[in-house]
Amino acid sequence: MKFALGWLAEYIDLPVGAEELAERLTVGGLEIEGIERTGPDLSGVRVGHVLERAKHPDADSLSVCKVDLGDGEPVDIVCGAPNVASGQKVAVASPGSRLPDGTKLKKTKIRGVVSRGMICSDRELGLGDSHEGIKVLPDEASLGAPLTEVVPAGDIVLDVEITPNRGDWVSMLGMAREVRAHYGGELRIPDFAVAEVGRATSEDISIEIEDSDGCFCYVGRVVRGITVGPSPEWLVAKLEAAGLRSINIVVDVTNLVLLEFGQPLHAFDLSTLRDSKICVRAAKQGEKILTLDDQTRELSVSDLVIADAERAIAIAGVMGGSETEVRDSTSDVLIESAHFQPARVRRTARRLGLQTDASYRFERGVDGQGIARAADRCATLLAELAGGSVSKGRVEARGGDFQHCDEVELDPKRVNRLLGTKLSTEEITALLARLEIRASLSGEGRLCCSIPSHRNDLAIPADIVEEVARIYGYDQIETTLPMAQIEPVSRPREAVISARVRDSLVGSGMLEMRSFPGMQPGDLDALLLAEDDPRRRVVRLVNPISEEEGVLRSTFLPSILRATLRNLSHQVDRVRLFEVGRLFLDEDGRELPNERNTVAGVLTRGQRSSLWEPAQVPSVFFEAKGIVERLLAELGFRARFHSGTSATYLHPGASGEFSVGKSPNARVGELHPKVAAHYDIHVPAAIFEVDLKELEGLGVRPVRFRDVSSHPAVQRDIAVVVGTDQPAGEILDEIRKTGGNHLVEVSLFDRYEGKGIPEGKVSLAFRMVFQRADRTLTDAEVSKSTERVVQMLSNRYGGEQR
Repeated sequence: MKFALGWLAEYIDLPVGAEELAERLTVGGLEIEGIERTGPDLSGVRVGHVLERAKHPDADSLSVCKVDLGDGEPVDIVCGAPNVASGQKVAVASPGSRLPDGTKLKKTKIRGVVSRGMICSDRELGLGDSHEGIKVLPDEASLGAPLTEVVPAGDIVLDVEITPNRGDWVSMLGMAREVRAHYGGELRIPDFAVAEVGRATSEDISIEIEDSDGCFCYVGRVVRGITVGPSPEWLVAKLEAAGLRSINIVVDVTNLVLLEFGQPLHAFDLSTLRDSKICVRAAKQGEKILTLDDQTRELSVSDLVIADAERAIAIAGVMGGSETEVRDSTSDVLIESAHFQPARVRRTARRLGLQTDASYRFERGVDGQGIARAADRCATLLAELAGGSVSKGRVEARGGDFQHCDEVELDPKRVNRLLGTKLSTEEITALLARLEIRASLSGEGRLCCSIPSHRNDLAIPADIVEEVARIYGYDQIETTLPMAQIEPVSRPREAVISARVRDSLVGSGMLEMRSFPGMQPGDLDALLLAEDDPRRRVVRLVNPISEEEGVLRSTFLPSILRATLRNLSHQVDRVRLFEVGRLFLDEDGRELPNERNTVAGVLTRGQRSSLWEPAQVPSVFFEAKGIVERLLAELGFRARFHSGTSATYLHPGASGEFSVGKSPNARVGELHPKVAAHYDIHVPAAIFEVDLKELEGLGVRPVRFRDVSSHPAVQRDIAVVVGTDQPAGEILDEIRKTGGNHLVEVSLFDRYEGKGIPEGKVSLAFRMVFQRADRTLTDAEVSKSTERVVQMLSNRYGGEQR
C-alpha cells in the first residue's frame, strides 16, 4: 500500500523526514518497499532575494542581478527573464546543484560576465510549462530556505508491503497510529458527524442477514439528491498518490474513506434495488452475476452475496454488480459498510481470481467498531461534495459474533524471559499504552491487557510480547546467548532408511528428483493396472492446486517417466533418476490414507560417454537390477531374485522381483512397450520400485566391519548340471548356508546350455572363496567344505557335477 506523507501528516505530526521514518517503521516490523517522490526533486534549489538588477554591459536582453542567498556575500547571476526585478524573492539553483531535468549547474561566463547560478522559471523547476519569466516567490518566503518549504512540489510516498495479519495497517489512520506508537503525538481522526435531514433511512431500505456466519454486521446509509460528476482536484490527487484512479465523485469518496479508515464501502444506486431490500446470504449453486468489470461470474454455495428481493447484486467483500452501480443519472445512493468473515472472502476471491482493494482489507480483518463510523464519514463527504442530503439514522443488522479477542493476560516476567530484557511492569504498561492497549494489574502480578477493536491479530500472550519488543525497539534489546538443555534425539527409522537409500543410489550414479505429490487419474490406465490393483484406490483432493493433478499419487512412475521425457527432449539420453517419498492409498473406513515410504527410479540406455567404456553397452535391465541389488545389500538385507513379475507396466521377458522375507519387496524390469509408447519414450528404459515401508518393518540391519585377513584366500570352482526350472539365486543361497563359516564369497560366473548338456538341463558354474582371519586354510579343510556343497546340490537339486 502507498502512503503519501503529506496526506499522512493530516492525521499525525511527522517529526522526522521520510528516510528516518522509513527506517524506524522497518525496525518496527513494516516492510518498506521503497520511497517514491511524485514531484520534481528541488532539494538543490533555494530561496534568494534580488538586491539589485542592472543591465548587462554587452547584451540588451540580459540582466545582471545581485542575489542574496543568506550566506553572507551576495552573488552575481546573469538572467534573461524580462520580469526579474529588485526586491523579488526568487528560486535560485547554485553551481554544483542539479535541476529536475538532470542538468548540473556550474559557474559560467555569459558575454563576459561571470554568472554564479540560475534564477529559475516554472519549466526549469519542473513545475509547469511557463518559461517566459522567472518564478516569483511570496515575500514572506524565508531567505536561503529550500524551495520545497515554500513551493508544493508533489509528495513523498512510502510503498509498504502489509503482512496478512495486520489489517490495521491498511489505512492512513492505522499508519498514523503506528507513527504515534513510535514517536508520540496527537492523533487527528477525520470528522464524521452527520447532518441528517428528511425522512428516516428505515423507510427507504430494509436489511437482513441470512448467513450470520459470513457477515457480522451490515450498516446502510442513504444519501439523496446527489449530482454525480468528477471529483475535486484535491481528492483526485490523494487517490492517485495512493495508486488509485478517479472514477466519479461517489466512487472516489468511498475509496477515500477506504484509504482513511481501512473500511471497504460500496455505493448502490438506490432506485435499482428491488423492493428496497438488502439480504446478505449464501449464493445459490450456479447463480450468476455481472460484476463491475463487465464479467459474468458463476457463483458457488460457499460464496457470500449481497442480494435484493430477486437477485444477487454484489459479491460480498469482493466486487459489486453492474446492474446496481452508480451512473451519471444516479441521484439517490445506498452506502454499504459491513464486516464479512475474512476466510470466506479469501476463498471467494481466490476461486474467482478477483483480488480487489476491498478483498485485500477484508481478508486481513477490519475494525469491528469502525463500520458505522465509516458509513457516517462517507455520507458526510457525499453531502458536502456531491450536493446531497443524508437521511435520518442508519439501518443496521447484526449476524454472528465479532471474532475478536477482548483481553489477554500477560506475565511481565515472561516478557523479560522471552526478550532478554529487564523491563519493569510500569515500563511494559507504558509501552502498551502507546498502542492503545490498556494494561492493568490483576492477581499474582499479572497484567490484564484490553485489546483495541482494530487489532485483530492479538490473541495470545506471545502476540503482546512481540508488540512490547516492536515499540521498545529490537535494536535496544541487548544481545544474549540462549541457554537451553540439549536433549539427545534419535532419528525415526523411516528417516534413517531413506537417507541410506539416497546415499546408495547416488553412489550408483543416479540423481534424486522431487515432484509434486499429485497425479492424473488417467495415468493408472496408462500403466495398464488391473481394475482391482490397490493403487487404483486414490485419494482425491478437495481443493487441488492443479485440476490436472487432482489426486494424490499412488505410484511414482508417472512423474518419473514425464521427467525422463523432459530430459530426453533436451538431448540427455543417459537418464538416471530416482525419487524417495510417500505414496498415498485410500483405505476404506479410515479417515487418513495409508502412506507408504517408497523409492522408484528410471534408467535409459545412452551412447558411450567416454572411449574407455565398452563398445557393447550392457542391457539397461541388468544395470537396474545391479543397482537394486547393491541398494538392498547396503541396507543390510540379503535378497533373493526371481525372474518374472505381475507388474503390468514391466516387460514380461525382462523383469523380476527381489524378496526379503516371505513376500516381494522390490521389482525391476524394462518398461513395457505400450507404457513406453504412451509416455513417448523411444529408447530402452528400465524402472525399479522398492517398498521401503516393508523393509522398515524388517528392521534396518546395522553395518558391521571386520578386519581384512592377511592370510591368503583359497578359490574353488564347481560346475553342476541342474534342471532349467531351478532358480540360480536360490542355489546361491543354499551354497552360502552349506559352505560353512569360512566361505566368504560365492558367485555364479557361467551358465551354459547346448552341446553336451541334456535337453531341459543347464550347467551352472559357481566360484567359491574360502578364507580365515587367523591362519591359512589347509587343502583338506577347503576340500571338505567343497564336498559338502557338492553333496547338497546332488541331494536337493539332483545336480550332477561336471
